[in-house]
Formats: sequence, structure tokens, C-alpha cells
Amino acid sequence: MLLELFEKPVGFFLIIMAIILITPLLSEKLKLPGIIGIIIGGMLIGPHGFGLLEDNDRIQFLSTIGLVYLMFSAGLEVDINQFMKVRTRALIFGIITFIFPQLMGMGLGYILGIDWLGMILLGSAFASHTLIAFPILTKLGVARNEAVAVTTGATVLTDIGAFIVLAVVLGAKSGGGITFGYFAQLLVLLTIFTAAIIFGLPRLGKFIFQKLTGRAVEFQFVIVALFVAAFTAELIGVHEVVGAFLAGLAINSMLPRHSPVAGHVLFIGESFFIPIFLLYSGLITDPLTFLKSPQTIIVAIGVTIVAYVSKLIAAWITARIYKYTKSEFWTVYGLSHAQAAVTIPTLVIGLETGLFDTTLFNAAILMILLTSITSPLIVQRFAPDLQTVSTDDEQVPLFGRILVPVVDVKQAEGLVSLASLLARTSKGKVFAVSVSNDKGLNGGATSFGLHKEMLGRVTDALNDPETEIELIPRMASTHAQGILHTSHEENASLIVMGWRGRRTLRENVLGSVLDEVIWGSDTPVMVGKLPLPLNSMTRVIFVVPATSVPPIALRRMLEATIVFAKSLNVPLLIRADSSYMQNLEALLVIAREDHPVTLEVLMDQLKPEKLVHEAVSDFIILPGFGSRKRVADTLGNIPEQMAKSFDGNLVILHFDK
Repeated sequence: MLLELFEKPVGFFLIIMAIILITPLLSEKLKLPGIIGIIIGGMLIGPHGFGLLEDNDRIQFLSTIGLVYLMFSAGLEVDINQFMKVRTRALIFGIITFIFPQLMGMGLGYILGIDWLGMILLGSAFASHTLIAFPILTKLGVARNEAVAVTTGATVLTDIGAFIVLAVVLGAKSGGGITFGYFAQLLVLLTIFTAAIIFGLPRLGKFIFQKLTGRAVEFQFVIVALFVAAFTAELIGVHEVVGAFLAGLAINSMLPRHSPVAGHVLFIGESFFIPIFLLYSGLITDPLTFLKSPQTIIVAIGVTIVAYVSKLIAAWITARIYKYTKSEFWTVYGLSHAQAAVTIPTLVIGLETGLFDTTLFNAAILMILLTSITSPLIVQRFAPDLQTVSTDDEQVPLFGRILVPVVDVKQAEGLVSLASLLARTSKGKVFAVSVSNDKGLNGGATSFGLHKEMLGRVTDALNDPETEIELIPRMASTHAQGILHTSHEENASLIVMGWRGRRTLRENVLGSVLDEVIWGSDTPVMVGKLPLPLNSMTRVIFVVPATSVPPIALRRMLEATIVFAKSLNVPLLIRADSSYMQNLEALLVIAREDHPVTLEVLMDQLKPEKLVHEAVSDFIILPGFGSRKRVADTLGNIPEQMAKSFDGNLVILHFDK
């Protein structure tokens, strides 16, 4: 009776979620990665354990989605700029870690007496690898290490190679033979598909995000894009994991760093679908299969030796070539020797087509179990010692504690979203303050309650559990006074305020409240007009008019602007007066930034008639420095002209000293 209940939807879902919740906790109590607990949990509840769940279409469906999510998350975590820098290394490692297992696997097939098609297919089963331990790297915050980037890049190459081999072998097995035309057609289709995903998807996403706003729409677009890529990959004859990885790379280049949308997508995958794939890997494994016959033991030993040794040789050669540290070498090996994603379907197809017998199949499944256990163990041991070359996580004091005054919920959503992206670059915090006028006891108390309610609506609109936002309702005689006092009390490093783009700098500058805050605070202030979603931005333009920034503040302005562009995950274009060019070039050399930065001499682009040539998806930053008089003398009414002529996002970053 109980087993029948587990076959029904509620019981089925209950047992899966219970395993996903409990087994990682028990595993971590034993100082083992949580991944191992899920795999062993799948073995216990599967047909070779207590038989609570069967290997049926329902669990296979969820497992496939989990595998797609796993490869998508790997692509999404890759630093695109760093990946482009290491693409040659990824290609070389991909070739090495494909060829050695392929040849050693074919040699094992020859020893076992398998025919030549079976030998080739067996080699491809070893050649690929699955990033089963990648969630550990994400959790440790070292996913952007160069060695990890090289390994993730090599993964898609080995998977593509393995599935090309699979497609060719199946074509030959069915009677079509291995023809040059078939191989060339597959290669052309794969090239077109890759270009369409990598270059076309980000442009489509930016366009859609400009037309349609809302977290739900953005989330749905990412999900649809992911599965369109995976489905199309199957259509052209390669595995869906290839499309999923490419979709991850494309979405990575499209969304801002630490985007809440990407966070929502990954949260669903990492908390549900990816654990189900790990559970399924254990569920289909019979750990006692090697006891059934002495021949199975011998074959299992041979398969296991090939799996471990071939990947070890490839990782060692690559580490020697690129002078990786001991921790990087073992992390690369630990990450690349796990077999699951491509190996499982390859084994199943080999068994169904008669190229593999049951002895070889069971032995290989045991190898998958062993590598799925040792891979996270090795990564867990050595990955904490990795160093990341990315400077994203370095503390940037300017974005450490950001204060956002809230006046209108709709306008505040964009300001808080921007502040959240900037704060995450330095593991910072956002303070949202809403000031109520202190006018009498009853009136002030009523207004105070309304402002507390408004602050709650801001976080509801963002719907981002990963954003650390502290809500501060404040009573003060004036809005500006409440903002300034809160900034002082919370030791704010930056104040981010909204602006409608009206009035001139000489006439009350940006508005009465802005006036009082900017000129009354020692804290830098960022004043923004944000009519468009941040996800739709394609470039940041830092405009530096003549005499607007003194040399002493130029470096800090430049560093802040680079972090700004990084947080949006878009290139930075600096248009500066010719007097700044030499200093900027020197500062960029000192910074040694991986992020794409272009320098241009500022001519007459600040004239209103010239701004129509800027794309609406450009995010323009103007600098301000010093006293009211200095800003008015150096910028004049340029901000108002730009706000009037430019329909895109515009901010003024003001430093007082």
C-alpha cells in the first residue's frame, strides 16, 4: 500500500524532496559534499535499493531537465571576458582530455573483443565529462578561476565531440556509413547554431527587455531561451546539453552581473532540478552489480582504470603546460573526471544497438557511480585554495553601503535594482530610507506608517531574496535632513537618488531636495534618470567634459565607472576631452582590467542634436566634482540638455572631495 502511494504524484514528489532535503545534511555531517548524499540517497530509494521509486518516464523527464539546468548554470557562471581570454587554453585542454580517454577507451574495447564501431563508441563514453561538482565551486565563489574557466570551456568541446562520434557511429550502424558529407553537414549546422545562440540571443533579449518589463517576463524569456537552445541542439543532431551550455554563455553576456533574473533561474535549478539529476544518477546504479560474476569485476576494474587514468594524464599535461598550481591541477582533474551526462546516454544507446553487452554496461555504470563520488570529494578538498583573477569581489568602498531614498515605489524599484547590482560587486548592502515629515504627533505618526508600508512595497516589487536591503522609515523636519542624518548614522558610502531631468544647474541645480543632499553631504551622490530596464542596456558611456574632473579624482571616477559597467555586464566607452586622454591611458594600464574599455576623444557629442545618434540602450554617466559653483562652471546645463535630448538611462556621479 505504501509503495503504491509513492507512485502517485504527491507521494512521488514527497520522497524526492525529502531525499533532496535530508541526504545533503547527513552527508555534510560526515564531512562529505552534499552531492554524494543525494547520489547515495537515489541508490537507496531506487530499484536496486528499497524500491520506493522506479526508473520510469516521470523521473527520467525531471532528470533530463536537471541535466539541462546543470550545463546551463555552468555556462552562466563563466566569466565571458575571461573565457575569451582562455578560449585557446580551453580548446587545447578540450583536445587533450578528449583524445587520451578516446584512445584508451578504444584500447580497452579492443582487449574486450568489441567490434570497431563499439570500440569508437566506448572511447567517446570516456572522452566526455560532466561538471557534477560545479555547484561546489559556485558555493565556494571560485567559479571564475582561470583553471575552472578552462575546464568548463573544455566540457562543451568534449561533449560536442562525443556526440559527433555518437551520431557518426549510429549513422554507420544503421547502414548509412561514415561519409564526409554527413560529417560536414553536422559541422556546418553546429557552427551556424553556435553563432546564432552566442551572437543572436543576447541581441534578441536586449530588444525584448526594452519592449517588455517585469521580472516575470524576463524570467520566462530566459527559461524559453534555454529550452529553445536545448531543443534546437537535438534537432541538428547533438545532445541538448550542448545547447544548454551555449544558452548559458549567451544569457551570461546579456544580463547584468548578479542579475536577480539569473538568480531566480539558477535557484530553481540548484534547489530542485539539478539535485533530481544527481538523485537519478544514483537511482539507476546497482552498486552490487560487480558481485554477480568475476567477469564483471574484471571489466569494471578495466573501465574504472581507463576513466581515472586517462583524465588524470590530460589534467597533468595541461597543468604542466600552463603552470597551474597543485590546487588548480587537482581541481581541474576532480572537475573533469566525473562521467554522467554524455556517458549515460552513450551506454544506453550502445546497449540498445547491441554494440555493448550487459557486462560492460553494468561495469560502466559502476564507474559512473565511483567518479560521481570522487569528483566532488576532490573538488571539495582542493577548490577552497583557488584564487580568482577577477576583481569583482574586491572591496570597492564606494559601493559598500548604498543609501537609496524612496519617494515613489515605481521610481525606487529601478534605483534599488541599480544599487543592488553595484552593492553585490563588493558584497555590500543597500539601505532604503523613506522620510516622513515630522508635523505634529498624530500627523507624523500616520505619515510614518504610510512610509513603512511603502518601503515594504519596494522589496515586494524587487522580489529578490538575494539582495540585502535594510528598510529604514525615518521621521524628520525635511526630506533632505532625514536623508543626510540617515546617511551619517549608517555610514553610507554612496547615496543614489532619482531625478526627472528638469531645471538647470544654475537655477536650483537638480531640485530643492537634491540640492540640499548633494551640497550638504560629504558622501558621494549618484543622481539617476532611469526610464529603461537595466537588463536592456548594451553599453556604458562615461562622458568627461573638459575640466569636469580634477586629476586627483580621475582615478577614483574611472574605477567606479568600470565597476559600474561590470555590474551591468556591458562594455565601457569613455568619451573624454583630449586633455584627459594621456592620464586615462596610463590609469587603464595600471588597472590591468579584463573588462572591455574603449577610449575616444570627446568632440561635440554633448550637443543636443548629436545625442540622437546614441542608442537608447546606452547608459550614460556624467561626472560632477566639488562645490555647487565648480559644478555649475564646469558642466553648466549639460545634464539638463542630455536629459532632455536623450531618452535612455543617465546618471550624474558627484564626488565632493
